[in-house]
Amino acid sequence: MAVLEINTNPTRRDLWWFGLLLPLFVAVVGSVVWRRTGSLTPATLLWSAGGLLSGVFACWPASRRRIYVAWMYAVFPIGWVLSHLLLGGIYFLVITPIGISLRVLRGDPLDRGFRREASSYWTAHTPPAGVDRYLRQF
Repeated sequence: MAVLEINTNPTRRDLWWFGLLLPLFVAVVGSVVWRRTGSLTPATLLWSAGGLLSGVFACWPASRRRIYVAWMYAVFPIGWVLSHLLLGGIYFLVITPIGISLRVLRGDPLDRGFRREASSYWTAHTPPAGVDRYLRQF
């Protein structure tokens, strides 16, 4: 199973949300470009292209699926890189320190070490005291 998959067969609801959020996204990105560059020209070009794309999306229903799928293919590399960076960061910044600290502080919590002198690796288990314990799960 892949971390990300491209939805090439969007539902009407997916297209509706995309059509609603596309102009908002373009407006926000254009505003960020304007604030970062201090120039209105690149923001105006971005707003014009986004407005044209939003207008075509709104006025020509036959193009909606094509625009949606093309957008998903265009932004897929961004999502792929970010998801892998996020998963790698969680693994190396959260899971790895927990594992190292458990090994340092408590040894091997699963007792997986190899012992030559052991005749068996079976660990004794004491059964529960009474049957009524099964009725008190928590």
